[in-house]
Amino acid sequence: MTCAFLSGPYSAPSAAVRGGRAETSGGACAWLSVRGDLPLSPIAQWHEPAARNGLPAEAEHWTRWNREWLRRADAIAVLQLDGWERSRGVAMERAWALALRLPELVIEPRDGGFAWRDEI
Repeated sequence: MTCAFLSGPYSAPSAAVRGGRAETSGGACAWLSVRGDLPLSPIAQWHEPAARNGLPAEAEHWTRWNREWLRRADAIAVLQLDGWERSRGVAMERAWALALRLPELVIEPRDGGFAWRDEI
């Protein structure tokens, strides 16, 4: 069982976009768990509690937590949602994973589900 830190874009001016990204991250977590992995997704886990309690959505607020969660992971799984290439949070998390020498896995949404990039 691989503990996979799920990295993906989140921050956006639109609450609807953030909500959609959190929902898709949750779906990716379910997909990973069915495959036998242990997903760790700050977006899926914290979107609702953060929104309800007025916590910031920006990656900088979550830096300390995300770095610690990533340090405990076996791999980083990058969810390639629209905007992932421009995401400051994804860039930070990928740099930390590289420094930790963690393998990088890539997940792409596909046909209402998900696939590893090399399976497409």
